Amino acid sequence: MKTTLLIVLLCVLHESQAQTTTIASGIYPWKSSRGPHEPVLKGTTTFLQPFEVSIETLKPGEKRTNDAAHSGMEELLIVKEGDLTATVGDMTKSIGGGSIVFVTPGQKYNCENKSNSPVVFYNLKYQAKGGADLARGKSSGDSFMVDWDELSFKKTDVGGRRDFFNKPTATCARFEMHVTTLNEGLPSHAPHEHAEEEIILLMKGNATMNVDGKDYPMAPGDFVFAASHDFHGIRNSGKGQCEYFAFQWK
Repeated sequence: MKTTLLIVLLCVLHESQAQTTTIASGIYPWKSSRGPHEPVLKGTTTFLQPFEVSIETLKPGEKRTNDAAHSGMEELLIVKEGDLTATVGDMTKSIGGGSIVFVTPGQKYNCENKSNSPVVFYNLKYQAKGGADLARGKSSGDSFMVDWDELSFKKTDVGGRRDFFNKPTATCARFEMHVTTLNEGLPSHAPHEHAEEEIILLMKGNATMNVDGKDYPMAPGDFVFAASHDFHGIRNSGKGQCEYFAFQWK
């Protein structure tokens, strides 16, 4: 009886520690060999608890339903490759690589692969430590999708960018997301810091990300998490242009 109780207590302690692990700044590399659900990280950040990232793969004809109504978590899906048919509320849309699906807490959604090739997407799930403000999320547009093919490209001195959104959500006081196209050999900007946490997700080319004084070489599919107030900067260290998502929140 005592042995059983000790095992239960150890399991509870292990789960508690897993839930409160602070996610450190650093690189989380793409894995070429993976299953249908590949956990990448799970833990706590300055603003979010929990914060989870996984890579999901749908085979042709496969369909999944996620019920965020029971999880209470906001979700962000980023399509890496393939054509994903997503349904959120009364919205149904087929979107390709680079497109996103944003789901507010309490919203049910479906993901389906109606094509003949696999669909791969990143799935980010998170909650604010202070709880969700559903009214704020609703007034800011609630759940939505952004199709890569419908975004405008704006030229810049270093290459260009595509803006996805910049607004409050139910979980975040501000959430901003864009894609930068960076010309060969150039840095996006000098290393800098800010209160917002940030993720850089490389979609094309090769780059080097410096976080807190350490360089991380990046290949397509890799992403870097930069914690609040950690200095960070990125440069194109490959041939031709590179392209990456940059999104930050607080």
